[in-house]
Amino acid sequence: MASKSFRVTFSLDESDVAYFRRLYQTAKKNAPLDHPERVVNQVRDTVSTVRERAKLPKFVAETISTLETLIQMLEDEDYALPRTVASRVVAALAYFADAEDLIPDHLPALGFLDDAIMVKFVEQELRDELSAYRKFRKFREGAEQRPWTRIARERLPRRLEEYRKRLRSEIQARKQNA
Repeated sequence: MASKSFRVTFSLDESDVAYFRRLYQTAKKNAPLDHPERVVNQVRDTVSTVRERAKLPKFVAETISTLETLIQMLEDEDYALPRTVASRVVAALAYFADAEDLIPDHLPALGFLDDAIMVKFVEQELRDELSAYRKFRKFREGAEQRPWTRIARERLPRRLEEYRKRLRSEIQARKQNA
C-alpha cells in the first residue's frame, strides 16, 4: 500500500499565543545577550546533528532552514542588524538551543514540534525583518556584474549601505502604519 501524505493544521487561539509569547519572553530574558555566539554555536550544533539524520520531516527541515536564515541575518556584517532586533533573534535561537524545552528534542518526531511552533511564532514577529533580509541578500548577490573589478569592489559597500537604509526605512514605515 502506497503511503499518502496528509496535512496536520491547527490554530493557536489567544491563550496559546500568549503562552508561546511568555515562553519567548522567558527565553529572551534568559538568553546570554552578552555572548550570543554561545547560543549561535549551540544552534549550529543542533542543526548539524538534525541534518545528519537520513530523513527529516518537512516541518523540521523548514524550521532548520529558518534558523539558519536567522543566524545568517544575525552574523551578516553587511546587513548590520540593529541591536534590538538582534536580541530578539538571539532569544529565539536560545529557545531552540535548549534541548529540554517544552517538548524535549530527543523524543522522535515530536521533539522539534514546540521548536517549530516557536520558530513560526518568531517568523511572524520578525516577518518584516526576515523579508527585508531576504531582499538584501538577493540584492547583494546581483549588485555587481563584475565583482572582481576594483570599481565594483569600491562601489559595492556604498550600494549595500544605501539599500540597507532603504529597507530599514520600509520596516519603520510598516511599524508606524501597523
